[in-house]
Amino acid sequence: MADDLVLELARFIERVGAIARTGLAFKPDGFDAERYEDLLREAARFRSLLDGRDASDQLPLYEQWRQSVGNGYDGYVTTAVGCGAIAFNQRDEVLMLKRPNGRWWYPTGFCDVGVSPAENVAREVREETGLIVTPLRLIGVTDSLKLGSPARHIYSMLFYCRIDGGELIPHPLEALEVGFFPLEGIPEPLHGPSRKWIALAREFHFDRRTDAYFDPI
Repeated sequence: MADDLVLELARFIERVGAIARTGLAFKPDGFDAERYEDLLREAARFRSLLDGRDASDQLPLYEQWRQSVGNGYDGYVTTAVGCGAIAFNQRDEVLMLKRPNGRWWYPTGFCDVGVSPAENVAREVREETGLIVTPLRLIGVTDSLKLGSPARHIYSMLFYCRIDGGELIPHPLEALEVGFFPLEGIPEPLHGPSRKWIALAREFHFDRRTDAYFDPI
């Protein structure tokens, strides 16, 4: 119950903050702008409390959000989009990397403008691990809030990839280690709270599942 409440509060704060920033992008002055400013301050205050800080520490976050406000259409705040790769070697072990925070995860990153999701995921794997992969199919699209993460709201596209070459070389800024592990021996701790991706990796690799997964409404 407590965890559900935290997630709902995180979703509410993110939504209010996004509405306020989008409102300021389209109405930068006048009465409406003042109300949007108030909403943004309140969202920053509650986000600070949720992160374990004092409510008085809201100013840096408020200023960060305020400075990010764009102009008109360009300022419309949307959910972040990321992509991730599930890739197995010939011993049926999955590719994993250890992040600078000491936690393990599959290769992943945000999607850059002007590049397709498949191109993005192939580039991320090459940059983070040194391996060359080809995305074969979409495993699914996940929602970070529905997977139990109260952090930034992200839609993540997960791809099943074939390894075509390269050499395991961890990126000096993004990975402390890279390696292959059996699904029943995934290293801990993991970067995210959800283990749904492990079940999906098993289904797509061993059971030859082909239909993409989507979080239930």
